[in-house]
This record gives sequence, C-alpha cells and structure tokens, in this order.
Amino acid sequence: MIKISDAELEVMQVFWGKKEANSFDVIEALKDKNWSDNTVRTLIKRLQAKKAITIVKQEGKVYYYKSLINENEYKIKESNNFIDKLYNGSVSDMLLCFAKENKLSKKDLEDLIKKIDGED
Repeated sequence: MIKISDAELEVMQVFWGKKEANSFDVIEALKDKNWSDNTVRTLIKRLQAKKAITIVKQEGKVYYYKSLINENEYKIKESNNFIDKLYNGSVSDMLLCFAKENKLSKKDLEDLIKKIDGED
C-alpha cells in the first residue's frame, strides 16, 4: 500500500470529494490550512510520483488529476494497520480504550450494534 503523509491525505480528500480537480481547486478547498500555493502543488507532485493520483486532462497549462486510490479501500487498510499496530489486532481492545476515555458513548455503542445487526 502507498504510504501517504497527513498533509498528502488532506489533498487526497479533495480528490476523493471532487473526483477530478486541478491545483487551483485543491488550493481553494484547503485555504483554511494557510498553506502556500507552492506547498499544495508540491503535495500534488508527490502524490503523482507515488502513483496515488494521475493526470486525466490538460487545458492549457492547467492539469486535472484524479485519484488512483479508492477512498474506502484506503480507509480499511489504514484502519487495520492502526488496530494491528496499537491494539495487536483487537478491535474490542480499541473500543474498550475509547469507551474508557469517553471517546465512545453508550449511544455510539448502541448505534454500532444496530449497524452490525443490519438495522441501519
């Protein structure tokens, strides 16, 4: 699996949301980050070099990119890596930790059970 930094992930989320975007679209979407235009363009170039995104068309000097990574598949792999690394693969240990730290409420657990049972 491709390793994506936290900053690169911010850019990937723009591509996942827009399906296709140019650097100006990404800069606009991430304006609250206060990153320079060059920083965003560098992140786009890194993602292209990693084959996480590809150019789909060019209009003059403007390139349009799309993701080569499926968002859901990426989230599943990263979630599994997180659980394996921090909780030795135990989802129940992770949930127990979240519950103890008040990151997981009783309602969250009830909603989770409903989803598992296919009621949602």
